[in-house]
Amino acid sequence: MYAIGIDIGTTSVSGILHGVADGKVVRSLTVPNDTFIKSPFPWAKLQDANRLLEIAKGVLTELLSGGEKVVSIGITGQMHGIVYLDRKGEPISDLCIWQDGRGDLFYKDDKSYSAFMTEETGYNVATGYGSVTYFYDNENGFVPENADVFCTVHDLFAMRLAGLKRPVTHPSDAASLGLFDLKSGRFDVEAIQKLGLKTYMFPDVCRENTVLGHYNGIPISVAIGDNQASFLGSVSDIKNSILINVGTGSQVSCYTDSVPKSAAVDCRPLVDGGYILAGSSLCGGRAYAMLEKLFREIAEGVTGVKVDSAYKMMDALTDGESDSELTVNTQFGGTRENPELRGSICNINTENLTAKALCDGFMNGMAKELFDMFNAMKPYLDSSPKVAVGSGNGVRNNKALSRVIERMFGIPLMIPKTQEEAAFGASLFALVSARVIRDLETAGKLIKYEE
Repeated sequence: MYAIGIDIGTTSVSGILHGVADGKVVRSLTVPNDTFIKSPFPWAKLQDANRLLEIAKGVLTELLSGGEKVVSIGITGQMHGIVYLDRKGEPISDLCIWQDGRGDLFYKDDKSYSAFMTEETGYNVATGYGSVTYFYDNENGFVPENADVFCTVHDLFAMRLAGLKRPVTHPSDAASLGLFDLKSGRFDVEAIQKLGLKTYMFPDVCRENTVLGHYNGIPISVAIGDNQASFLGSVSDIKNSILINVGTGSQVSCYTDSVPKSAAVDCRPLVDGGYILAGSSLCGGRAYAMLEKLFREIAEGVTGVKVDSAYKMMDALTDGESDSELTVNTQFGGTRENPELRGSICNINTENLTAKALCDGFMNGMAKELFDMFNAMKPYLDSSPKVAVGSGNGVRNNKALSRVIERMFGIPLMIPKTQEEAAFGASLFALVSARVIRDLETAGKLIKYEE
């Protein structure tokens, strides 16, 4: 028997077909997400929802083309963002993704839209969260006239495959939209109405592992958020591991049995009544990509020859074993709490402004931002993590960064063999939904780590 997982990401759509008994990947496919749409508003970050669904459907079709006996399909994708649907379940807007900035625009009383919502409701929400997007759109007349509900793009894909007309969301996705009560497992009706919003616009929330329907006879599980899917698809020992993911953004995540009393810690539903504490960097791997672009532009300016990539040169400069004399703060895109914050490069003298020092400094800065987030969540953890698990291309493709992270956190860093961790995690979740695998603890034993 075989299972499929699909991950509808910000920059790519990935899918894997793997064996149920051993977790071995038989077929893997990644297609660029080229659906970004230009907007007259500089703060808007939009993607073509219909085109994105076509890409995801194409990935699924390719994975099914080998004729293997597929017993479940799991789906995940970029959290926080939303697309509006009509009563027939058809998208009637672009996908407004997690990077959208409308929530940071000035609203009233010297507050942004997201800050106003946080003060009014007590829920920490940030720009890019679906409820913030909906609030801004509702206040400014941007909600489509015949909109009946909104949801994430992966909820939409699962809904469509299952033949439903209205989306059903897992708590892992629901919480990413904001105004979601973790303890009751429901959207907060009072908070929604206090903001003048319509409660029916929020998607229905299911409990735990649920089969929504079938596609060509194959069970389709409710979709889950990509942070949680990456955790499930990367970590074997859920309760004793840190997940460090470095992609376009980056996250550090740890398991907990209960919701912390402090609202300053981002707590997200996982499965089976458990949660993960998450710290998210808005810049993440993009910081190192910014440095690569700078080196590439300098090389092209000096030589007059187009340079495809500077990463090979950067890899040769540093091994991740030494600190940099330069102190680099890589919060170039701000933080969810302080969007206006910007990064910096400090401690420059007449001798140390070198390419190597910049590479070392950027990697140390990226790792330190995650380490600081981990330290903030440590008081709320049930136990001290024994191993760090690294996922995402930013870790896989940069061995020096892996060593920096390992040195800073002070525990071993392991890399999962399965490269598409989020797709794999969604697949494991779906196998439990379809009752092919007994529980996620059993599923986790399929994961093997690289040296």
